[in-house]
Amino acid sequence: MTNELEILKSVDEDSKITQRELAKRTGLSLGSVNVLLKRLINKGLVKMEHIKPRTIKYILTPKGMIEKAHLTYKYIVSSYNHIANIENKLLETLDRNKGDRNIILYGNKDELYDIITSKLNAMDEHYQTVEKEGCLGAYTSDKYIIIAWHPEDIENLNCGHLSVVNVLE
Repeated sequence: MTNELEILKSVDEDSKITQRELAKRTGLSLGSVNVLLKRLINKGLVKMEHIKPRTIKYILTPKGMIEKAHLTYKYIVSSYNHIANIENKLLETLDRNKGDRNIILYGNKDELYDIITSKLNAMDEHYQTVEKEGCLGAYTSDKYIIIAWHPEDIENLNCGHLSVVNVLE
């Protein structure tokens, strides 16, 4: 779904975009872009027009514009649901661990960090941040809730004697 949406958005922005440029934008292989474009053309979402023998122009059809809007809507709803799930996981974790506890956020300060801290701030919860590669040796007692969100961090942290909450579960 997201690959098709990225291609539809890219074609809509620049009809003279090449398959090679599409591959760079989407992170897909050139062959995958070719297959996706053929599929979009067969569905009637994109039209291909030859300008010169070796130059192709891709045009988003009216049906393609509707599909782009539909896929964008689905992407936004899906993203909203993911954010709501993260917030619910935080609420469950904090409800389960009421009382004398300290919240430690472990990971990079990225978009998920922003979502987590925004929710904690709205709840007037105090927390400390330990950035990735930081030492968590001081936080091994039951008084600490370590919240992580990056799969690699969670895997590495679960090897020790730490109580780690994965907000992505």
